[in-house]
Amino acid sequence: MTRRPLLILLEFIIITVPLTWWWLNGGLDSYYDVFRRLAFPLLKEMGVNTFNPGLVRDRMISFIPFMGLMLVTPGLSLRRRFGGLLGGLALIFLSHVLLAYWAWASFVRDGEGASSMADFFPALMLADAFPFVLWALISSRVLAEALFKVLPRAQEKPSTNSADETTADQ
Repeated sequence: MTRRPLLILLEFIIITVPLTWWWLNGGLDSYYDVFRRLAFPLLKEMGVNTFNPGLVRDRMISFIPFMGLMLVTPGLSLRRRFGGLLGGLALIFLSHVLLAYWAWASFVRDGEGASSMADFFPALMLADAFPFVLWALISSRVLAEALFKVLPRAQEKPSTNSADETTADQ
């Protein structure tokens, strides 16, 4: 392993460990207060009249890995990095609203039953993957360049010699 990936990993840890500590020691409660004020009116418009926050609160930490990845990805311009952060955080907030709606639809609207968790499970997987997919989309050019540097290139052009083609066909 080269030195650069280790430095990126160290930067990611230096950023995410304090953010995770903050999140677990009051950050989640602060975010949930903001979420309640902003998301509940949206959810009411969508028909949600009661809501069990326990189904969604644990997934709200998805901000942390997204922010860490956006901050440590090498090669992103400042505009792309901070524009991606702001837009990404807004999209992650909206994903939390949709997850809350899906929780309501799975457990409250349709009633709690054996199929409720089966209905809700895909939403949990999407919610967990969303920050990483979003980061990959925002950083796609940089990630593609890094991938092409690592993968062996098959840039050798096939021979145009007709004798070689005849041998290969047989």
